[in-house]
Amino acid sequence: MKFDVALLKADILKELDNIKVLESEFSKITKMLRLPAKKVSYYDRGAIGYILHSFYNGCENIFNSIARFFENDFGPQFWHKDLLKRMNLEIPGIRPKLIDDELYRLFDDFRAFRHKFRHLYSFELDWERECIVARKFPVTVNKFRIQITDFLKKLEQVDKNEESE
Repeated sequence: MKFDVALLKADILKELDNIKVLESEFSKITKMLRLPAKKVSYYDRGAIGYILHSFYNGCENIFNSIARFFENDFGPQFWHKDLLKRMNLEIPGIRPKLIDDELYRLFDDFRAFRHKFRHLYSFELDWERECIVARKFPVTVNKFRIQITDFLKKLEQVDKNEESE
């Protein structure tokens, strides 16, 4: 199992590096979040939305890697929501929980925003709601980094325990 755990860890770390790039880009636009809708162009709203969209995509890529690794199957209908719910579950004897309840709720806001972002034109986005989600970005990234690090430590411990058996 050691090789498989190393591959899962590599996948996760690569996505975390990508998320760092998004953090850097996000830091450049935080001033815009204090502006009223009339002062922010549709182009900028779309760019901010794309950062939020990409962030959740990166997190969902990690969730998918974990689900595939542990063969956590989910049905085709509502799979995005089901995948997120699975990451909030500890599966005794199989894998630890990835995210706590608070981070689950934060991610659910990003998941819902991403759905809207994918299905609306940028000029149809509600700037107030986009700002609400965007303001949650820094705390969500920090909490995720802490919790994914904890998950990886637990995963390494599980791997060591299996080797010693």
